Amino acid sequence: MRQENRPMYSVIIPTYNEASKPEEMKDHLESIDEYFKGLGQTREIVIVLDGPNDGTQDLVKNCTKNIENVKIIDRAQNMGKGYTLREGLLAAEGQVRLFTDMDGATPINMLDRFIPKFQDGFDIVVGSRDLEESKVKVHQPKWKELFGDLGNVLIQAGTGLWGVKDTQCGFKAFTEQAVKDIFPRTTVNRWGIDFELLMIGKKLGYKIEFVPVDWVDKGESLVGVGGFGYLSTLKDLFNVRWNLIRGVYKLNKKVSELKNRDKQEKLNHKEANNNSIK
Repeated sequence: MRQENRPMYSVIIPTYNEASKPEEMKDHLESIDEYFKGLGQTREIVIVLDGPNDGTQDLVKNCTKNIENVKIIDRAQNMGKGYTLREGLLAAEGQVRLFTDMDGATPINMLDRFIPKFQDGFDIVVGSRDLEESKVKVHQPKWKELFGDLGNVLIQAGTGLWGVKDTQCGFKAFTEQAVKDIFPRTTVNRWGIDFELLMIGKKLGYKIEFVPVDWVDKGESLVGVGGFGYLSTLKDLFNVRWNLIRGVYKLNKKVSELKNRDKQEKLNHKEANNNSIK
């Protein structure tokens, strides 16, 4: 896509097994289309299929056949939310890149609250369900909320995101530069991507703002879930903390330097293998 034809906004939607929710998918995608028509801004929708095995691919194609500027990344292997978001956000072309869930738990019109923050110079704007003005219209079961609160305390302690009470809301937006600087550094392939990217963004000095959103619990998200969501997130938190201690994120280097380093490491590895064969 040529520079002058790039959209102002990209909406990235990680998608796993959603075939049981055809009406929700259709309504959410149509609401995104109508929202940006009303906004008068160019946009693209990037749907990243995380290896669904229930026919979601056909449903997505059917629901988007009358919607313009939709990019579908159809990956056969299930890799998880983090991998899927990284793939979609880096493949997107918008100047502002938002990710949201396919079930539409947070309606697209919440972007109205994000846009002024970008105009004020913020680089990352995050939807939160735990601010005073937030409206949680349908709550999760009490036990899930309890686990969520406990997990959040551990996340704040492990990442240094003190005072951030909701890192996991699936409605976050970034400038293009923030995406290109943060996401190549991320390592988490599943649930912990949300707090990992916020931690990296904060430590790189990006301006982050948290905005109240409306939210409706629509059941367990299906991106890469295997029944062990909480244990998986706890494991991700441990790995993120360990990566931070070991300096894996190379927070003092530019992304271009990281890419050159990775390229050189691959060349060195290839050369070593060739020498061992000789």
